[in-house]
Amino acid sequence: MPTGNLLVGLGFICGTLIAAQGAINGRLAGGIGGPIHAALISFSVGWLALLALNIILGHRLPSYGQAMSVPWWAWVGGLIGAVMVSSSATAVPRIGVAAWVSAVIAGQLTAAVMYDQFGAFGQAVRPATPLRILGIGFLALGVYMVRRF
Repeated sequence: MPTGNLLVGLGFICGTLIAAQGAINGRLAGGIGGPIHAALISFSVGWLALLALNIILGHRLPSYGQAMSVPWWAWVGGLIGAVMVSSSATAVPRIGVAAWVSAVIAGQLTAAVMYDQFGAFGQAVRPATPLRILGIGFLALGVYMVRRF
């Protein structure tokens, strides 16, 4: 199991990929007819990659009972991803990578602090301390500054 530091590094790498994803999907959208088309292609490529990885690793599909044992909200991750990919394909060409990513990060952290505060989605409760809330304020200021200047 990877250590916390390795996972933070992985998070950093994923952040660099997310920043690139908006520009890549924006270019794809411009070339094939729009953000919904781009999201469809993006998810199809991702689905094929995950299917290949599952086959290579010898993973089996979950049973019906396993699939039905998770709460309904555990199924909306793909929908959230579709909204994210099509939104980034729409927004990045218009406002730029930096403005888009700064707004996404500010939204992510705001929601994350709230989810931690209430233990949403089965997570451990971690209080929304004044310094965490101040950090969100700084991020909001950062979004303004990146977009304005």
